[in-house]
Amino acid sequence: MKILIASFTFPPNKDGVSEAAAVMAAGFLGKGWEVEIATSPTDPVRDGFDWFGAKVHEFAIQGDSQRKHSYSGDVCIYRTFLQQGDWDVMIFHAYLWSLYIPLDILGKIQAKTILVSHGYPALQWVRVNRFPWGLWSLSWSIYRALEMCFWIRKIDRIVYLSDRADLRGFCDHWIARALNHHGRRVIPNGVDPILKGANPDAFRRHHQISEDQIVFLCVANYSRRKAQDYAARAFRAAGISDAVMIFIGSEFNSDSTRFQEEDERSSNYEKSGRIIWLEKIDRNTTLDAFAACDVFVISSDHEAQPIALLEAMRESKPWIARDSGCISEMPGGVCVHTEAEMSRKMTLLAAQPAFRHQLGSRGREAVEGTYNRQHYIDSYCSLISELFSR
Repeated sequence: MKILIASFTFPPNKDGVSEAAAVMAAGFLGKGWEVEIATSPTDPVRDGFDWFGAKVHEFAIQGDSQRKHSYSGDVCIYRTFLQQGDWDVMIFHAYLWSLYIPLDILGKIQAKTILVSHGYPALQWVRVNRFPWGLWSLSWSIYRALEMCFWIRKIDRIVYLSDRADLRGFCDHWIARALNHHGRRVIPNGVDPILKGANPDAFRRHHQISEDQIVFLCVANYSRRKAQDYAARAFRAAGISDAVMIFIGSEFNSDSTRFQEEDERSSNYEKSGRIIWLEKIDRNTTLDAFAACDVFVISSDHEAQPIALLEAMRESKPWIARDSGCISEMPGGVCVHTEAEMSRKMTLLAAQPAFRHQLGSRGREAVEGTYNRQHYIDSYCSLISELFSR
């Protein structure tokens, strides 16, 4: 079997989309299949174009799907590449240039096609401070959702992370269900249940955290959507004097600066506990942080089915998350709707170790039974076999 995986970034960083694509590629390679990757260039430049046996093809494409920022760069080269390929299956991850550019030529390509959805919040308004306050982006997103009605049947199979189909985070699933698309399937994300933090005690010692201190952890790139300031305010309001809140992001930026400055402006009376802001942490240290924490926190206003949450569940860590995407369907934690509610849950979990253990055990069981890499790979292999059995 010869597979092309089209993902806008590869190999994985921390966005979840490329992580899923990498898991998929590794699984197919393990089956002995031939795998190629279509993706964007990296910074710094790749050492080579072989990824554990998969051939990587880079396409320098700029812009986005909005007409005012139309795609440019290697657009024609990418289209020709797809038309001349001899793959059995083409798999597109998410609604980005890798999918949108070839939409009009899908009917001319002999390969079977699979679209992997990572959520589609078409009706979510991200307000900005300048005119037109983000309304243009919202309008274009709605237009793209309506346009989907005319091309969605060109895709042989569409994979969603959950059965949920709504007009918030899973508008695409709602549309496909309304159109009675028979190629809809559900395959949740998966992580390796064996891969865990090797040295959590060393992580605590390095950051001068004692064994009896409660540690809350948030792992996400610093951005307004991930909203680390939301979690920081909730943590301060919880008033847990001996607790520690740790934020790990890829690198500091204007958003992280704003979050830290906001926290610095708080009065000393409001600064219960200690907050640690981290950047450029390697993968093994991040895994140690998961193993070292007591509670994992997700404060972003939009998620689908975050990989970081699954990594916390793998470590048997309870979680607190804003209710978005399909997080409420996942065991092992609690969803909240306000900062005050997040603050109360932080206080509750800090005070009840038995409850933390109970929630963490549920999350771990879910990883072992459902949200694991073997189930993920087996499900996709079965899906591809289904395409050719007919």
